[in-house]
Amino acid sequence: MSRLRIRPVFWLLLLYVILATAAALQAWTLTRKMPEQDGPGITKYNNYIIFRNSFDHLTEGKNLYCAYPEEHWDLFKYSPTFALAFGLFRGLPDLPGLALWNLLNALLFFVAIRQLPGMDDKKKALILLLCVADAMTSLQNSQSNLLVAGLILQGFNFFEKGKLVAATLCLVSTFYIKIFGLAALALLLFYPRKWKSVAWAAAWFVLLLMVPLPVTGFGGLAAQYGHYLEMLRNDHAASVGLSVMGWLKTWFGIGVSQVLLALAGFGLLCVPLLGPGRFDTLARRSLFLAGLMIWMVIFNHKAESPTFIIATSAIWLWFFTRKRTVLVYAAVILVFFLTSLAATDLWPRFIRSGFFEPWGIKVVPCIFVWILIICDLFTPAGWTLKTTPK
Repeated sequence: MSRLRIRPVFWLLLLYVILATAAALQAWTLTRKMPEQDGPGITKYNNYIIFRNSFDHLTEGKNLYCAYPEEHWDLFKYSPTFALAFGLFRGLPDLPGLALWNLLNALLFFVAIRQLPGMDDKKKALILLLCVADAMTSLQNSQSNLLVAGLILQGFNFFEKGKLVAATLCLVSTFYIKIFGLAALALLLFYPRKWKSVAWAAAWFVLLLMVPLPVTGFGGLAAQYGHYLEMLRNDHAASVGLSVMGWLKTWFGIGVSQVLLALAGFGLLCVPLLGPGRFDTLARRSLFLAGLMIWMVIFNHKAESPTFIIATSAIWLWFFTRKRTVLVYAAVILVFFLTSLAATDLWPRFIRSGFFEPWGIKVVPCIFVWILIICDLFTPAGWTLKTTPK
C-alpha cells in the first residue's frame, strides 16, 4: 500500500495559517492595561480594534476620523467603505475575530504568490518562505498590508489571465484600504482592451464609493469624506516615516516636498512606458510591478515596519525574474538582513533602537533595489531579465 504523499505547498499553507493564528493568539494573550491609561487600556491588537469600532462609528453617524481615546489610541485612516466592510467582524469576540482577520490577510497573500505566472513552484515557495518575517511583522500588528500586497499581486495575476473584471476589482479595492493603491491601476496600460479595463475600473470605483450609502445617506457620506480629507492633510504633515523623504532628512538634512518627490519617483518609474513594445513580455511587466510596489512603500510618508511586506514581496519577485549578478545578490542579502529582519530579535535591542530606528536603516536596501529596477527598466530586456513567456 503506497504512502500518502503530502505536497510541499500543503506545508507552506499550514505555515501561513499557523503564523496568522499564532499572531492573533499572541496579541490577545499579551494584551494588558498600560500604566498611564485611565480608560480601557491599549491592546496589542489596537489596529484591529480601530478597524472593528469604525463600523459602529459609521453606522452611528459619528466622525470616523477623530480620536476615541476611551476605545483605542491612534486614528482610523481608511475609507468609509473599509469601515463598512469590517461589519463582517463586528459581532465576533476579539480572539476569533482577530484570527479571522489575520487569516484573510495571510491566505489572500499566499494564494496570490502561488498564482504568479511564469514562475515554477520552487520559486514561489522560496518567495513565501523569504516573506515570512515581514508577513509576521504585519500580522503581529493586525495590519492590512498583506491584504493590500495580495490584492495587487492577484490583480496582476488576473490581468495576465485576461480577467479584466476581477483584475480591476482587486486593484480598485486597494484604494479603499490604502490610497496609494490607486497607482496599481497603471498596470492596465500593459494589456489589450484598455478602454474596457478603464470602464470596469471606473465602475468599481463608483460602486465601492457608494456602498456605505444605505447606512450614511448622501450627506453623511459626503461629510465622512470631508473629515477623511482633513485627516489626510493633517496626517501628511505629521511625519516622513521610513521613506525616501525620511532617509534624505535623516542622513543628509535635506527637506523636500513629499508630494513632489513621490510624483517624481512615479514619473521616473513610468518613463519607460513611453517606449513602444517595451512591456510585451511577462518579465518586463513583472519588473514594472515590482518597481511599482516598492514605490508604494518607499515614497509613502507614513510607511512603518509592517508596511514593508508590500515592498519585500516585490523585491523577491524581481530577484526571481532577473538574471543574477554579484550586485543583485548583495542587494537582496541587505534586504533580508537589514529590512526583513530589522525588527526581529536577530538584532540586539541596542542596535535596533540606537542605530536602525534613528537612521531609518530598514528603508535603505529597498531604495537601493528600487534604483536597480529603474536601471533595469531603461535597459534592453535581454541584458538583465530572464526569458519568460509573453
